[in-house]
Amino acid sequence: MKIKKLTINNFRGIKNQTLNTKELSIFIGDNTTGKTSIIEAINYALSPYFLSGKIKHTDFYEGSDDPIIIQIEFDTNFTASLPDGYTAQKVECNVVYLEIKKRDKATPGKAFSDIVVITHYVMPNRPKDSEKGWEIQRKSGTKFQFDERLLALSQVVLEEFPKSFYFGKNRERQLRRGFNSSISSVFDDFNWRFSKGVRSEEIAEGQEDFFTKKNKLEKEIIGKIDETSVKKSFETLNDKLKDFGVGAIDISFIDGYAPFDNAFLSQKLEKLDLPVAMLGSGVEMIVSLLFLETLASLSKEKIAVLIDEPELHLHPQLQEKFIQYLIKFSKTNQVFISTHSPYFFKNCLKNSQIELLITKNTADSIVVENTGSQFGLFPWSPSWGEINYSAYDLPTIEFHNELYGYIQETQQKYAIDQIEAYFTSKNITKSKKWAKIVSGQAQTPEDVTLMTFVRNSIHHPENTNNGEYTSQELKSSIDELIKLVRNP
Repeated sequence: MKIKKLTINNFRGIKNQTLNTKELSIFIGDNTTGKTSIIEAINYALSPYFLSGKIKHTDFYEGSDDPIIIQIEFDTNFTASLPDGYTAQKVECNVVYLEIKKRDKATPGKAFSDIVVITHYVMPNRPKDSEKGWEIQRKSGTKFQFDERLLALSQVVLEEFPKSFYFGKNRERQLRRGFNSSISSVFDDFNWRFSKGVRSEEIAEGQEDFFTKKNKLEKEIIGKIDETSVKKSFETLNDKLKDFGVGAIDISFIDGYAPFDNAFLSQKLEKLDLPVAMLGSGVEMIVSLLFLETLASLSKEKIAVLIDEPELHLHPQLQEKFIQYLIKFSKTNQVFISTHSPYFFKNCLKNSQIELLITKNTADSIVVENTGSQFGLFPWSPSWGEINYSAYDLPTIEFHNELYGYIQETQQKYAIDQIEAYFTSKNITKSKKWAKIVSGQAQTPEDVTLMTFVRNSIHHPENTNNGEYTSQELKSSIDELIKLVRNP
């Protein structure tokens, strides 16, 4: 099951956007074009708890009172179990709807109110049966009626519904103890299994149980330091606590019933346990994601992974390895990433499993363009240079070569004088001069168009007699070539 459509209204810089997604969706664009907002919108829609505390007044589009609406549609159904007395009714759903409104009045019975009111529910895969909602027939033949309140995401039990894992720029949370972190879930399960094993353990005659071994280990640790100082410190503390009627306090290194509470993932280097966090945030994210994949495969759980700028703290070679891993990973679990790095999309242009989406900041609002439907300069569009130019306003020599060569091929003008004649026939003036080098000697400068001047400069870096083109000239030349591709 995959998310196939996302709709966002009035969220931060996004007024109204609907976009299609695939197994791996990559959002590319300049800063302040809404990439992070889209990733977080998906995370909010898939998260059933504590949303009101995350929303700020600045999350509303231009500070307006219009409600934030985020809607996610899936390509297949998931099942919601709704309480019905002592039993439950199963409803097939395919949409999650999230609406966030500014609060108009205080919440009754509460000293402090959240600034927003949240409406968050799953939607059946069919229209309402009446104004009151939906209905299905019980086995007894009577009708079970339900509305959005019974479909609340925080209330229903869902089957086949994906759990989201968001790796923001502070992405280390998933490997550290805390609410809803993946490592917490694992360590809690390990603690339960350990406690169950200790309780049922049979101790052979002459053998020591775990707690005896634990006490010996803790005494050995104390024995490696000045034991007298430790003893004196706690004796002094306990004498004072006695005056308050508090029982004696001692030092413990391991919780005998929850030994994994203080556990951490590490890389063992001889006698040193180096925490994963010390290996760098990029490596920490990779370890965390691989860990998540392992858990998902073991539990058969559906997950959606959201990563904001995965290139942070990853060198280029590791970036290329990571995107190949994400492509493979997304065959079974959906992935959304936002990125500035060409290493994350340059090898994804022709992969039907991947959706490349470009975010732009226009005068009215942020817009999102699908590269497959919006780009068409070449039969092989979108190209790496085409995306860089559109997403980042970055003119590259690769894109210039691509455009110039494509025009030569389509117009069958392979010689420079032939293509120059074609350019001038399109009312493009010869505004630059170019001096060839023949047998090591500079020739008389000839008038050429800006496009040919830039092309010659790129192809003949050894010729230093003509000066260099500026970045603005490269951009102007690319713009002229784009016009000729669109209107030959």
